Amino acid sequence: MTDPPSPFRGSRIEFSVKSFLELRMGIHKGILLLLFGMCQLVMFAQTQTDKSKADHFILEGHRQMLLGNNSDAFEMFRHGLMLNPNSSVALSELSHFWQYLRQDSLSLKYMKLATQYAPDNYWNKEALVDFYVDAGKTDEAIEVLEQLSKQFPQKEDVLLMLETLYKQKQDYANVIRVLDALEVKEGKSEQLSIEKFRIYVQMKDEKKAFEEMSELAAEYPNDLRYRVLLGDLYVDQEQFDEGLRVYQAVEEEDPSNIYLMSSMLNYYKKTNQDSLYQQQLNKVCTNPKLDEETRLRFLNGLVYQTLQENKDPQSLLEIFQKVLAMPQEDTHILELCTRFMVTLKRPADEVKPVLNQMLDINPESDMARSLLLEYAIEANDLPEVIRISKPAVDYSVDDPMFYYYLGVAYFQSDSAQLAVKTFKKGLQKVDEKTNLQMLTNIYALMGDAYHKLGDSKHAYECYDSCLLYRPDEAMVLNNYAYYLSLEEKQLDKAEEMSRRSLEKEGDNYTYIDTYAWILFKKKKYAEAKEYIDKALAIMGDNIEENDATIIEHAGDIYAKNGQKERAVEFWQQAAELSNPSTVLLKKLKKKKYINE
Repeated sequence: MTDPPSPFRGSRIEFSVKSFLELRMGIHKGILLLLFGMCQLVMFAQTQTDKSKADHFILEGHRQMLLGNNSDAFEMFRHGLMLNPNSSVALSELSHFWQYLRQDSLSLKYMKLATQYAPDNYWNKEALVDFYVDAGKTDEAIEVLEQLSKQFPQKEDVLLMLETLYKQKQDYANVIRVLDALEVKEGKSEQLSIEKFRIYVQMKDEKKAFEEMSELAAEYPNDLRYRVLLGDLYVDQEQFDEGLRVYQAVEEEDPSNIYLMSSMLNYYKKTNQDSLYQQQLNKVCTNPKLDEETRLRFLNGLVYQTLQENKDPQSLLEIFQKVLAMPQEDTHILELCTRFMVTLKRPADEVKPVLNQMLDINPESDMARSLLLEYAIEANDLPEVIRISKPAVDYSVDDPMFYYYLGVAYFQSDSAQLAVKTFKKGLQKVDEKTNLQMLTNIYALMGDAYHKLGDSKHAYECYDSCLLYRPDEAMVLNNYAYYLSLEEKQLDKAEEMSRRSLEKEGDNYTYIDTYAWILFKKKKYAEAKEYIDKALAIMGDNIEENDATIIEHAGDIYAKNGQKERAVEFWQQAAELSNPSTVLLKKLKKKKYINE
């Protein structure tokens, strides 16, 4: 009988050893896999921690930028990038910093990486396009823009930029492709159709060019503008017969169409039909259906063209005359006409009716009133100065010029009281910091007006106010000194002021007479004669009615210097120049100086 097999022999033992070895190897392998997995887990955790820290630094960088701490922001972004080299945000922000620091190569490198790590970020790619465009790398810019057009089909700006770059490359086929894409988004429009027309012309594909415009006109049959525009394009291409055919078709439907009228004007000009051009010009400008804004724009173009091409302005002036005979809604065309006439240096009598028409529409028009005042001053027309200035003062305008000249006109018209009242109002409008000369002029003339009213106290206060701002104002120094001498008051002060006026205007014979007269009042007769002789020498034979007082002074001074015959000659001359005073007649009668 055979013994049963032993469990420790043969294959069973071998199997057990093999199983043990496999088990042992399995344990080792499991341990290794476990350890590897733990390492991966640690590394992943570490990576996540670094990214979190990176985000923290990037966020802090943005905060520092908002605070204006750009240097700190720069360091925050750099630190964030060290922790997370794939951060598109950090790369993008640092790219802008490098660009600001004019490190263009670094800036471009960082932005390319930013787009690589965030391929769906529109703004980074747009910035990359800007880099390429600035560097003149048109092809690279186009490549990125084409990507953007596919990723963001709703962005029309991308297509517009592509159109521009393809134009620069004269890649007209792609320009048309882009314009077609825009047309799909926006629908057919005048702007796109015209642009496509121009590109087709550049491609010398005239058939497609005019097909484009014909399609636009066909799509909007009730809008005659497009058909007129089609005619314009034929005329621009010097296909005059075709253009005229289109215009005539439009004219049959709407003879008063303003777009047609303007286009016919261009047609007559290009075909050198001068008489028809002039007729059409009048027809367009005076068309009552034309709105004022379009009329103004049209006339403005004609003015510019006339001045630039140095054309005869007469025909345009006649057109303005016809236009201004029509009812005016506002003063814009009147102002344009005025500027045109002033530029041409037309006589005041031609410009003034336009200005007065402007005031009828807008009484507060500074342009019209100021220019009318200027003309009135040049003509020394005191009633006109008053007519123009008084309403401005009544409106209480801010320009002190109107108060000043109205006061002057009142003063010269012997209305000293009104002059003073007007000058007082003017003082409230003038700013010593911006218009010191006007301020001192008002004080000076107000002083003269007060003196004319016999109010020496206020007159001298005005003169003092003037001299406070301008201590060397020669006219005020002279008048102040002369009035003091007439009153025989403060003659030393008068002499000093008169001398200062001569330091400013030593050849003014009126000022010299004042100094001579003050010396006369101070009984310095020899010195007085020296100065009156100087004044007479400067006057020469140019003696006017206003100089009668100076001639009389000469007689008085000569009389006190013992030259009575010469004194009488001066008195006689003074009497002949103006209505002689009672005192002067007594001097002549008694042939001696009389102080009454």
